[in-house]
Amino acid sequence: MNKEIRVMVCDDSAIMRRLIKTALELEPSMKVVCEAKHGRDAIDQLDPTRPDIVVMDIEMPVMDGVEAVREIRKLGRTLPVIMFSSLTSRGAEASLDAIAAGATDFATKPTGAGHIQQALESLRRDLIPKLLQWTAGKRADSIATVSPAEPTPAFATRDAEGSKRGVAAIAIGVSTGGPQALSKLLSGLPHDFPAPILIVQHMPPVFTGLLAERLSAQTGHCVREAADGDRLTPGTILIAPGDYHMVASRERDGVHVRLNQEPPENACRPSVNPLFCSLGNCFGDQALGVVLTGMGQDGTRGAQSLKACGARVYVQDQESSIVWGMPGQVAECGLADRVLPLDQIAFQILRVVGSGIREPLTASTS
Repeated sequence: MNKEIRVMVCDDSAIMRRLIKTALELEPSMKVVCEAKHGRDAIDQLDPTRPDIVVMDIEMPVMDGVEAVREIRKLGRTLPVIMFSSLTSRGAEASLDAIAAGATDFATKPTGAGHIQQALESLRRDLIPKLLQWTAGKRADSIATVSPAEPTPAFATRDAEGSKRGVAAIAIGVSTGGPQALSKLLSGLPHDFPAPILIVQHMPPVFTGLLAERLSAQTGHCVREAADGDRLTPGTILIAPGDYHMVASRERDGVHVRLNQEPPENACRPSVNPLFCSLGNCFGDQALGVVLTGMGQDGTRGAQSLKACGARVYVQDQESSIVWGMPGQVAECGLADRVLPLDQIAFQILRVVGSGIREPLTASTS
């Protein structure tokens, strides 16, 4: 029998608490054991109610969600905390602050809360899968934030890629735990990095632009939210905007980014798959796909496409991943050239980038 999932709901709005409770208790495995009105209330009720997971609003009186997360982590509590924020710049900023403070993940509040059925469907689609993932037992005991970047150990694993040419372009796919993982990986790359990097992070609109700004500040690289038509140049680092797929397109004057709103893949838009497939089409065996921590299976089809082009695929290992869903699926399908700890991925990228680049960003007659 599956263990009952005990959920604490913390929100200053009684209407929102009731809505979340209704949505969660439509799931047979979930039970709301506590409703808290603010962060201090939530902390005080942790011991008496013993929740497995907390759904935490951000803007609340007495103690807001970000401060509550900090206090929960100071107490040494490792239970998952899912932030629940509005789809606004303010909500996005606060969600990213909470992730940095130790929150596990975030979900966005329904925009049409006045329409009960629509709001319930939104909660069942966006919030409940995250709760189920975090209470599945695989990684619920490991939610510490990724430590700041440190020099990567300079050692070489057995090189099974010696016959491949140097990498000319990189695509990274990531979901849960992405902001910290991306910050650490990019911090390990030099500022004169010679290849473009395209990133799909599963986030909604507004969040992706703010993430790009934060990564720029944290890593010293110029990280931007992609715009349709952006040209790939050495050192370009672009993040797919929320609600848009991002693909690479080889055109007369070089390789450009194109954005589209084709149907979601694996319930994701942006999705990793279209990016990986397009990178293989543009760069062939000089493409590199990297799959970092994340929930679900997005990236597996794209990794298959990259391998069919002779390209490399690296994945983050289970021990350093917040959730070993996306990278684990790629590894289990036998598609990964390397399975690496997060702090070794930048080093391995540097080993294969540079020497083999042969004007990859200009128009090709092939």
